[in-house]
Amino acid sequence: MGKAKRLKRLRKEKKSFEEAFSDGFTRNFIKEIKNSSMWDEMVAEFGEKRALELLKECKAEIRPGLPTEME
Repeated sequence: MGKAKRLKRLRKEKKSFEEAFSDGFTRNFIKEIKNSSMWDEMVAEFGEKRALELLKECKAEIRPGLPTEME
């Protein structure tokens, strides 16, 4: 693979700031839920397998710009 092709592939793989921040925020959110009493309640109500599935569905969505009421 030539240098130009390799650099082009690397640019495609690079995430935007919003995507990287969203992924990190999501991981931290899931970690905090697992360490809270809410996790125990989720496991008691849904079972551990279903609770893990619900956590995997969580995704932090970061939208650029200020909310309209703050502008």
